[in-house]
Amino acid sequence: MAVLHKEFISYNKNIRLSEARKDSLKKSRKKLRKKMRDWFKENKPNELQPKFGGQGSFNMNTGVNPIPIYNEEGEKLLKYDLDDGVYFIEKKNEDNKRAIGTWHDWVFDSVDNHTGEESIRKTTCVRVVFADGHHIDLPIYYKNDELIELAHKSKDWLESDPKEFVKWFNDLKTNQLERIVRYLKAWKNYRENNNNGLKLPSGFELTILAANNYVDDDNDDKSFRETIRNINIELNKTNGFKCIRPTTPKDEDVFDNYSDTRKTNFLNTLSSLLKDLDKANEEKNFKKASEILRDNQFGDRFPLGEDKDEEDKSKALKRAIGLASITPKPYGY
Repeated sequence: MAVLHKEFISYNKNIRLSEARKDSLKKSRKKLRKKMRDWFKENKPNELQPKFGGQGSFNMNTGVNPIPIYNEEGEKLLKYDLDDGVYFIEKKNEDNKRAIGTWHDWVFDSVDNHTGEESIRKTTCVRVVFADGHHIDLPIYYKNDELIELAHKSKDWLESDPKEFVKWFNDLKTNQLERIVRYLKAWKNYRENNNNGLKLPSGFELTILAANNYVDDDNDDKSFRETIRNINIELNKTNGFKCIRPTTPKDEDVFDNYSDTRKTNFLNTLSSLLKDLDKANEEKNFKKASEILRDNQFGDRFPLGEDKDEEDKSKALKRAIGLASITPKPYGY
């Protein structure tokens, strides 16, 4: 049995956001916030002014480097994404709420052409696209006392508190759980890149599944494998294909709108991952075990293991321990 803990740890280093990339994304966010503040002060001085709150993987430290893609000109694009909530907080004893379309129009106008790229209107946010491929999503919230609502263009106002979700995850996470979530997100990235028709769960949904089914272990390979096994068992139970949001709005099944095709594709792809994890675990040779995961699930960002058998390493370790435990004979014996 080849234990691939070392390879998983190296994989984590390959896929996690570097400090330089984090700083770059923070700078993009800071400039965008300033532009929005300036626009609202100049164009809507008598309306509520925007406030901001980071959310999503960036605030949970589970973001991953995307696999680069290339445009028609051959330029490399990096599909990083960042979520930055835009909050309009009601003044005391006043009703400052506007129509959802009005909020969306104002936010869109405040950031349009900020980067030279056309911003995108979406049902839950305004998306600002940058030349290098990354984007910042700006979901819009209205806060009245303790009630926070998302301005959803097709579903009206929805009770939602993304900061609550970040707190939920950060309160229970460990360093290993952070890595498990990154492995899942990088797996999603690789599998979808290899199959344009495949749409796996979002990073948000995968985070819930990982946190609810997490198995702690000294080795990341076993922790990841058994976490995936738990997810697979849970989702394949009768009426078990669910992913319940743990925070506001609580008890919402975020898989509720999945089509039968998307559900089947996810379960099949997840089963394929589990089979290869078990197959790699049964393989004695580190190189062969890592190749199983590289070829089918993670791609070449997952490192190759040594061309050695686990038994060889175990024997060498036992021999080293045995030699160290031998009591030296007195001089001149």
